[in-house]
Amino acid sequence: MKKKLLLLTLTLGVSAMSFAQLSKKVLFIGNSYTAANNLPLMVENMATSTGDVLIYDSNTPGGQRLMNHATNATTLNKIDADDWDFVALQAQSQEPSWGQAQMETELFPFAEQLSNAIRNNNECSQPLFYMTWGRENGDAGNCEFAPWVCTYEGMDDALRASYIYMAEQNNAEVAPAGAVWRYLRANNPEIDLYSGDGSHPSSRGTYAAACAFYTMIYKKDPTLITWNSNLSDEEASTIKLAAKTIVFETIDDWDFTANFDFTLNDSEVSFTNSYTSDDITWEFGDENTSTEENPVYTYNETGDFEVTLTINKCDRVHRFTKTVTVNTLGVHDEFLETVSLYPNPTNDVININGLNNEPFNISIYTVLGQEVKYFENVSDNVISISDLPNGTYFAKLNHNNTFKTVKILKQ
Repeated sequence: MKKKLLLLTLTLGVSAMSFAQLSKKVLFIGNSYTAANNLPLMVENMATSTGDVLIYDSNTPGGQRLMNHATNATTLNKIDADDWDFVALQAQSQEPSWGQAQMETELFPFAEQLSNAIRNNNECSQPLFYMTWGRENGDAGNCEFAPWVCTYEGMDDALRASYIYMAEQNNAEVAPAGAVWRYLRANNPEIDLYSGDGSHPSSRGTYAAACAFYTMIYKKDPTLITWNSNLSDEEASTIKLAAKTIVFETIDDWDFTANFDFTLNDSEVSFTNSYTSDDITWEFGDENTSTEENPVYTYNETGDFEVTLTINKCDRVHRFTKTVTVNTLGVHDEFLETVSLYPNPTNDVININGLNNEPFNISIYTVLGQEVKYFENVSDNVISISDLPNGTYFAKLNHNNTFKTVKILKQ
């Protein structure tokens, strides 16, 4: 009998959490992708159907970019008008798929500027980046200049990478509407998510985006939603289930509030937490933990370790996990320690000092993690990056499976 009573108590506790009424205040900043089919109202109707409350405002002029919103008096006044739980940020539909150098001057700084404005108004307000989707058949207008956007998949990959990068850099969250769309395109192509222009959402597309927002705002299972808009029960159920699979069941993967970096020196790892909180827990993936803000930890064995940072701030719990790979225990690569790259910043070439006739490999990555150049068995004192656009890159040096990473600025 005691076991049955315990089971009943646990069941009731979970049910109470699932159905407890939550009230959230959200400001939507974007353009016609947010305004189409009144996305904020759809989210409100979903919340009402589950017994929750959404108080919202919006500023969504057509064609607006984040750089426009960063100096838009209406946008800035609305940010300062309330203690928002979330402020949704949607870039112009194409700009997060452009080249890195262009985004570093025309997009990323304004994502940061808006995120700072949001937290300057209320430190507990959370930027929520609205990950949109690739155009139905790619972006023909920009295909000549950015070949990766020639297809839906290429454009969608670029959008996803940029929105995740902006969330990582600003300790923010992502409403991954584009990821839900991609799942539906692959598994339920009969559901037409696009309007006639192959870009903006149909009512079904907006419903899918609203499910992603509902899930991230309330941290609830979207299959609890009983409001189906003008969709059939079957269509609505399919979309809600897709949002559950992509968003709710991996919800920590879309929250970058507790983001962190690390540097690896053999088995010694230095962790740097990028978000300030008084309540911090590190789990190092080997049953050991720490409550230090920026711990230095030494592993006793090699392997892959799932390191999780958990922070509690503003009555919210945020978790973020990265994999740390330890290849060696206490063995220093004296060769890599002596190698240096110069000049930095550079124009067209990188000079290498300290080679001593020992070849090694160099990979060049963008800030989004895309490998753009690879040099194998480097033995010359110079490599060329003249064909790369201006911007920030990372050079990863590999000598006998020991690695060293150097940040490079090309001007």
